[in-house]
Amino acid sequence: MLTLTPSSSLPSSKLFSYDKLGHVVIFLVLSYLFVSGLNKNKPDKLRFNILLGIVITMVYGASIELSQSIIPERGMEFYDLVANCSGSILGISLFYVSIKKKWQ
Repeated sequence: MLTLTPSSSLPSSKLFSYDKLGHVVIFLVLSYLFVSGLNKNKPDKLRFNILLGIVITMVYGASIELSQSIIPERGMEFYDLVANCSGSILGISLFYVSIKKKWQ
């Protein structure tokens, strides 16, 4: 919900002063947890789960950015979308590495 809130109503914080880093971290966590949940239900479909996780989290990130373009005091930023997608890829990569270590 915070991603669609007008920026003037958000509290300022030094923790998230690095906007793009915040986007990367949020989508890293989101994609990791999303693919973990998918894989818990169907561990035999790892490749499909990873592909579905990439598609859904990236579409979600893009839809948030598009939605911000119609909200007053918010705006769509291309580099936010890049950060969202980067976080998704990093989160799913982290998941893949962690699942591979369990198999060894």
